[in-house]
Amino acid sequence: MISELEVKRRLLKVDKVIGETTVTKVIEKDVTLPIQVIKIFDVVANLTDVETEVREGGVMVTGLIEKQLFVVDEGDLVSHVQEDVTFTQFIEVEGAQPKMRAQVKARIIDVDAQLITDTKVRQEIVLEIFIKVTEVQQIQVITDVMGGPKDLDVDKKLLKVDSVVGEDLVSEVVKKTVELPITAKKIFQIIPEVRDVQTEVNNDIVIVRGIVHKQIFLVDEGDLVRHVTEDVPFSITVPIQGARPDMDVQVDVDAIVEQFQLIDPPSKMLRQVIVLDIFVKVTETLQIKVVTDVSGKGIKIRKKLLKVDQVVDDVTQRETVEAEAELPVGADKIFRIMAEITDVQTEIVNGKVIIRAVLHKQIFFVDQSGLLRHFREDVPFQIIKNIQDAMPDMNVQERLRIIGDIEFQLVDKKTLKQTAIIEAFVKITEIEQLDVVTEVFWNPPGHSKPYSK
Repeated sequence: MISELEVKRRLLKVDKVIGETTVTKVIEKDVTLPIQVIKIFDVVANLTDVETEVREGGVMVTGLIEKQLFVVDEGDLVSHVQEDVTFTQFIEVEGAQPKMRAQVKARIIDVDAQLITDTKVRQEIVLEIFIKVTEVQQIQVITDVMGGPKDLDVDKKLLKVDSVVGEDLVSEVVKKTVELPITAKKIFQIIPEVRDVQTEVNNDIVIVRGIVHKQIFLVDEGDLVRHVTEDVPFSITVPIQGARPDMDVQVDVDAIVEQFQLIDPPSKMLRQVIVLDIFVKVTETLQIKVVTDVSGKGIKIRKKLLKVDQVVDDVTQRETVEAEAELPVGADKIFRIMAEITDVQTEIVNGKVIIRAVLHKQIFFVDQSGLLRHFREDVPFQIIKNIQDAMPDMNVQERLRIIGDIEFQLVDKKTLKQTAIIEAFVKITEIEQLDVVTEVFWNPPGHSKPYSK
């Protein structure tokens, strides 16, 4: 009697890796200074507003480099000059198509500045840009083969992957009328930026919260261009069937000011229409054994190359970041502390994942004359996590957030102690290229045709 061949299958919905690459871009720029200087004291550069657009055969990467140049003038005083430099780089990725998704990690690895004349500085900025292009695919894998010939031999490998539960791209229109602090004849430009994005996963829905920070450039009644800022909070609910609170979520939010108009100019009343494009992807990490080979008398198989991100490890860790600030004037009380995490960089060294970042704080306080004042503070910090299997060439996905409010205490009128709790989620992945079995054929003795399962 012939034993029945039994094949077990599992449908995976995963991000198939189309390709990834790392490139270096050198940006050279001459800057004319507003004053005469004798030397350069320091250059501080930050990378912001990095965006991607997948095109046929590659990815277009754009971004903004915010530079702060500190120079010494002829009176031996240190002066500050700020400059913003935009960059555009097309990175070739074979097989990339417009509907695919791109992950980008860009960082500044070197800044060099040389004084050419007493009013001109030549700068060279070296960027490192990592790009990965992926596409969501449904893949039917074989998890086990039983029965069949007596000499049946099945090879398996444990795969730990992020299975895509669901994803969606939604648009939301936010209409807002704001009262400007000064009267404007016309609006010159509005630049939006999405900040402080937070997510909450509930059953079948994802709630996305954040702030659209706007820089408004206006022409006042004296024909001078002035700058004001405005923050518009938002909360959007995105339905994702199958989402659960313990699952992971990735979110990208883009903001565009579609329309803006002064009401009866010259006026302080500004009407705006903001369009938010929100991409949400919910995933869960699965550990699953897949069949990589089957042998036995009369057995034939078909294989397919599986190219996915295998999860090496993922951890969540909380760290306490303490700081002591010296306020410029005496304070009666602290009104509010607003904070965000910026300049996040990660690296893997000797089985350790090192995350470096800056806790950027805006401190609003009431001085001893009753005036509300503002003080800015940047606190660098790092989080180190031991992950023995982590190797330098692996990919690191990190997500940092501030837990709760920042606790503070006025030690004296000018000394402010603060404590923040930072939660860091770290996921280490590497590309797994694996030939998996997709079909099994068996031709038992005495049967003229093989049958598949």
